[in-house]
Amino acid sequence: MDFDDDELHTILIEQSRELPAAMIFESDLDLVFQIQMQEALKASAALHHSSDDDDETPPQFQLPNDHVSFSSLLAEDIARYERERSDRKHAEAETLRMRDDLGRRIHDQAFARDLSRIPDPVWAKTGDQFVRPYGQGSSSSSSSCSAAVPNAEPLRLYFKGLLREETARGKTTSAGVGIAICDMRDDRVLEMRKPLVCGGDIVSPEAVEVKALILGLEAAVSLGIKRLTVFCADSSLHQYVTGKLIPRQGNIATLVGQVTLLQRKFSYCGQVLVRQNDIKFALKLANEALVSQVTWPEAISSSENIKETCAICLEDRNSCKMFAINGCLHRYCYSCMKSHVHVKLVQGMLPKCPHEGCNTDLTTEMCKTFLTPELYDIMCQRVKESSIAATDKIYCPYPTCSALMSRIEVSANTRVGGPCRCKRCQGLFCLYCKVPWHNNMSCGTYKRSNPSPSAEDAKLKSLARKNLWRQCVKCSHMVELTEGCNHITCR
Repeated sequence: MDFDDDELHTILIEQSRELPAAMIFESDLDLVFQIQMQEALKASAALHHSSDDDDETPPQFQLPNDHVSFSSLLAEDIARYERERSDRKHAEAETLRMRDDLGRRIHDQAFARDLSRIPDPVWAKTGDQFVRPYGQGSSSSSSSCSAAVPNAEPLRLYFKGLLREETARGKTTSAGVGIAICDMRDDRVLEMRKPLVCGGDIVSPEAVEVKALILGLEAAVSLGIKRLTVFCADSSLHQYVTGKLIPRQGNIATLVGQVTLLQRKFSYCGQVLVRQNDIKFALKLANEALVSQVTWPEAISSSENIKETCAICLEDRNSCKMFAINGCLHRYCYSCMKSHVHVKLVQGMLPKCPHEGCNTDLTTEMCKTFLTPELYDIMCQRVKESSIAATDKIYCPYPTCSALMSRIEVSANTRVGGPCRCKRCQGLFCLYCKVPWHNNMSCGTYKRSNPSPSAEDAKLKSLARKNLWRQCVKCSHMVELTEGCNHITCR
């Protein structure tokens, strides 16, 4: 027999009224049973003892301390149901409030856009007459739980799921998701961080990512949103959802099927593939959900006896000597991280997370804690070099300086045909001839006066021929072949 919530609540109220009498009656029954058992023990003792033992105290009977009555269990069930019902009512009221706030925000933004399109002459005459009360002519009403938010422009859903393995105090796996629903200006309407229980379908980073999308779509449905654009930073998941690729794993296919069913509840649900940096606030929420699961007691977390195994050197290190990379939260010892960054910088590359398949960039602020001042300066230089196009790189021609500058920033502070000033050594140089400034001489006159290269350039070319160095045709830098083919790719 099925009961709706109101009928079930009425029945439980009646049971709550009858429960005290039932508990008293059950207590009386227990007392009667205890007295009967006590009399039976006395009678049994009288048959087995002689008259000389009349003064001996007969054994006592007591109900076990762990005795649980039916009425107490029923009372706990009723109290638990009342708490759950109260929480559900509170959640529904909060959802209605959020839905109404969202509808008002969308209504106000649309009204503001319409007002901005009114010509000034019309506004000067009849501006005070433009009104559009919220709720008139729309289905947005806080009195209906199923009312939809009238969003003419799609809202935006950003999501991220993270899976992490902890090696401290044994190997454990934790997962967390971050979700953000924003308006067209990326102002957050709803943000959510939630830890996930690993197991079942949640066994891989890909499954956590799909689960994050499912939770985001469910949140949008609960808010009554009908038009939504999903911003996804995972190319495989984007192809799964758009139908361009069929997942091979059964658990992923099941989760993608749930996504498809949820998408049908929207009048419009678009998919956009973006970069990881475009969902950084969802990534931050997912990180917070992960951190909330590994918060240990202060006495334990401050102890130096907790060991973690570095995945690079396989040495057991104190947790306080492990470096956590912001974004992906992979952890390695400081020594291995320093060596990893040093090798990448020597190779002329910007370092990334050493975890296989992870493309999280290591920033200068992250690495400042374990890099030497010399390596830190080199990394800052590499970051600047990567931000300047090869055709816009300008180096100071003075041998004792060689500072890197951008052609754009140099040209901005230089008059046409005039000298440029190095921002480090303050020396003047010619932007076109790439030599120290030639006073009272045009660029053409200087080149005619100096047709042959300088002594330093001649030595460099001789050394390049001797060591078989080649010159990049794009940036003119010398390149030494240490391994691989003869092909040169300009950075």
